[in-house]
Amino acid sequence: MRRSWTAVVATLVVASALALAGGSTRPAKADGDPVLFAAGDIGNCNGPGDEATGALIKAGVAQNPNSKIAMLGDGTYPDGSLQSYQQCYDPNWGGSLVARTLPTPGNHDYGQVAGPSDAGYRQYFDSVLQPLQAAGGQTLADNTGWYSYDLGDWHIISLNWDCTQAQGCSAGNPQTQFLASELQKAQGKCILTFWHGARFFSRDHTLTEAPRGPSIDTKTNLWWKMLQAAGADVVLSGHQHIYERFDHMSVVEPAGAPTGDTQGQVDPAGPRQFVVGTGGGEHGIFDGTTRAVGSQVALDNQFGVLKMTLHAGSYDWQFLSSGTTGEPAAGNVLDQGSDACHASGPSGTTTTSSGTTTATTAPTTTPTTAPVSGQTPPAPGAQKGYWMVGADGKVFGFGQAKVMGDATPTPGAGAADLEPTPSGQGYWIVDSAGKVSAFGDAVLHGMPDSLTLAAGEKVTSLSTTTTGNGYWLFTDRGRVLPYGDATSYGDMSKVKLNGPVLGSIPTSTGKGYYMVASDGGIFAFGDAAFSGSMGGQHLNAPVESLVPDGAGKGYWLVASDGGIFAFGDAPFKGSMGGTRLARPVTGMVRYADGYLMVGQDGGIFNFSTSPFFGSLGSHPPARPIVSVAALNG
Repeated sequence: MRRSWTAVVATLVVASALALAGGSTRPAKADGDPVLFAAGDIGNCNGPGDEATGALIKAGVAQNPNSKIAMLGDGTYPDGSLQSYQQCYDPNWGGSLVARTLPTPGNHDYGQVAGPSDAGYRQYFDSVLQPLQAAGGQTLADNTGWYSYDLGDWHIISLNWDCTQAQGCSAGNPQTQFLASELQKAQGKCILTFWHGARFFSRDHTLTEAPRGPSIDTKTNLWWKMLQAAGADVVLSGHQHIYERFDHMSVVEPAGAPTGDTQGQVDPAGPRQFVVGTGGGEHGIFDGTTRAVGSQVALDNQFGVLKMTLHAGSYDWQFLSSGTTGEPAAGNVLDQGSDACHASGPSGTTTTSSGTTTATTAPTTTPTTAPVSGQTPPAPGAQKGYWMVGADGKVFGFGQAKVMGDATPTPGAGAADLEPTPSGQGYWIVDSAGKVSAFGDAVLHGMPDSLTLAAGEKVTSLSTTTTGNGYWLFTDRGRVLPYGDATSYGDMSKVKLNGPVLGSIPTSTGKGYYMVASDGGIFAFGDAAFSGSMGGQHLNAPVESLVPDGAGKGYWLVASDGGIFAFGDAPFKGSMGGTRLARPVTGMVRYADGYLMVGQDGGIFNFSTSPFFGSLGSHPPARPIVSVAALNG
């Protein structure tokens, strides 16, 4: 089953008939997971925006006394002189807030009348920059503007986007060497990096500028590739005076194109980017014609602040808006969600509704064996094995699961799910744009056109009917799209969800289905029996998949850290909870009397009596694995 870890919702509407999970926001743990507030492009003496966002920051700090503030550059306008900081930044974002601020310089911070210099920025933030840069062996006189900071289980890295003033951004310069050293030091931790200018952004058109974008700034390509190679998780930026959330992204540098592909591509192995240039400067305006590849949420005409709660191995986010007028407000949540780190740490105790003990059982095999093909079945007439598919649509077969073709995803999309036919002699692959590819004896029964899916809506899974003469597509917004002989038994499209729907699976009769959301909420339709959920409870990592047990009276949930939650009569077989994984778990499938999990790197964790036929764990694929499916004869 496919996973996707985002949400574009503000509140949860409870529908008890559908067994929705309660609660609107996942709180920090009782032991105080750190909170980071972030925004850039802030101080404006000629407008009320910084007053509104300053009110949000002060209210947030009051609720989270140990929080930090990432100031994403351009702290004040029209320039970064000390006078501008004192008059236009300090009244709303300064004072006692300065001591908890982690700043980075923006282009306006170098906009001094006497020539390019960030002297005003450095003088204003002297009290925090001195110890931050001293910890890295630098002084303010170095005029560098980069440093690191540990916040809970996270390693925070601040970089200076103004490459001209920071001795360059290319290989071999001091700042890039610093980044390489910090990434090496941060191995095994969650990593958040911030600098001023966004690498990815949609086209915008303000009243004073020509259209900009999309994603034309390629000077940080090397940084991005270094971050991806190290498994970094989040990049925060400003500069564009909008809020925009991106999927996990990678830069693309084809042969003959040394400046790289400006658009980049969606890649689960890459960092996720948030653009938060909404601190108080003049609003940016999307031109309405061009959305950048990977853009999931794009909001203009907003003042607001990003709130990130940094757990061990995962994080939650909320974009808190003060409204379009700039008046102070309590903070409307216009975007929220959860995601797992690429190098998830120990998840702690995993509990289940049936009181199963902590998830400590080791997998029955170690995910290091190379792919197997043509292996003799374990019993006469029985076919056993499994497939996995990568984000690029490439299929890998193990045991008796035969590879019958790969599927090229729609440009800008990624493969989302692979589902075998009832005979096991074919399979369908669906991508996030809804394109369905059929192989072997699989028959194409239809797919959505460009008008069927709403802007930003993504297909996350495909489930086949018992006959194989139809299938359902499910989207992250809880919508079901039936094709062939598939029948709709209802969906969640009219309900505001607390997390996106990531996976779905039909009942054994084909007369119902389950959906599961990232917060562990379970939605049962038709003859699907609701046996409990994790909705409303704190999770160490987002839920990825739901798998019914063989009896059809219970099910398992798996989180990206490998933790298992068992409900109804589904027996607990073990989990990877509490074990450090090389890459997050992205899917699970019922496998004989138990279940089988797959990680982004193609590692397989088998909790069943059925044979282990190999994995890609020792030699990961070019693109992360997004789905696993079993062949059971």
